[in-house]
Amino acid sequence: MRRRAVLAGTLALMLAACGTGDSTGTGKGLAIGVQKGGVLFVAKERGAVEKTLAAQGIAPVRWVEFPSGPPLIEAMRAGSVDIGAVGDTPVAYAQASGSDIVYVATHSFPSAITGGLIVPRRSPVRTAADLKGKRLAFTKGSASELSAVIALKKHGLTLKDVTPVYLAPGDAMTAFSNGSIDAWITWDPYRGLAEERHGAREVPIDRAGLASTVFYIARGAIVKERPEAITATLDALRGEAAWARANLDAVSKLSAAATRLPLAVQQKMLARYSGAAFVVDPVTPVDIANQQRVADYLTEAGVLNRKLDAGAIAWTGWTPKS
Repeated sequence: MRRRAVLAGTLALMLAACGTGDSTGTGKGLAIGVQKGGVLFVAKERGAVEKTLAAQGIAPVRWVEFPSGPPLIEAMRAGSVDIGAVGDTPVAYAQASGSDIVYVATHSFPSAITGGLIVPRRSPVRTAADLKGKRLAFTKGSASELSAVIALKKHGLTLKDVTPVYLAPGDAMTAFSNGSIDAWITWDPYRGLAEERHGAREVPIDRAGLASTVFYIARGAIVKERPEAITATLDALRGEAAWARANLDAVSKLSAAATRLPLAVQQKMLARYSGAAFVVDPVTPVDIANQQRVADYLTEAGVLNRKLDAGAIAWTGWTPKS
């Protein structure tokens, strides 16, 4: 069951071995970490960003795919990835470890629609309170860990009241399908896949008013040395986000072809976001304040070992062209 997690870790280590200094080996290119979803995924599949950046002397662009945020963070820490997108919790973990990683743009949702708690259809679990004593799977260091902490806290519970099962998404899918876990907190496309193939049922969870944020992150060194490359990339990605919002049917078909999920499943997943699935915005004081609350929750829960200042790793040097 741990095979995919081991492979993900091995990938990060391989990238670390070859990734020092300039990640593309040219001094002018960029390595972009991408997961299966969001603006970066669309940009990778369409190939438009490479052309936009090449016209500005930023080439080559190398895409590196990851199953979740933590291994992407590891690769960035090693200098093998320059820019990527992860959830709020990996950002807090990176800061707590002292990594030279900053967040340079955001995509903030008003609620936790990026991830959810799912259980087998006939499970007796109806609220997070029912998780007591259950085997709860999530990817450690990912935004799903924060969702677990907050959802349990609402009912007077902590991670000590459940049996945490730390799994990468692929392994968690296997565990869910064979019944070796009772519940799973995950995100799309894994949530949609579990609903489609394994009859998963979603259990509403409360994030205590926290926005659910996707952070566009970058190596601190490249932000200092090549800020123009970061701003050009963010402008290009903002353009991709606008294209995606205007072409949701095309995005669904792109995603279905790339993930081999039925088109209807892709359309259902996009519908969850109520038209807000694709956004690239500058970092604002509201985003920083929200991330501070994230860090404080994780510290209070004992997940992080020290208090963080979320504003210390925020980069606000980007003003969109449009």
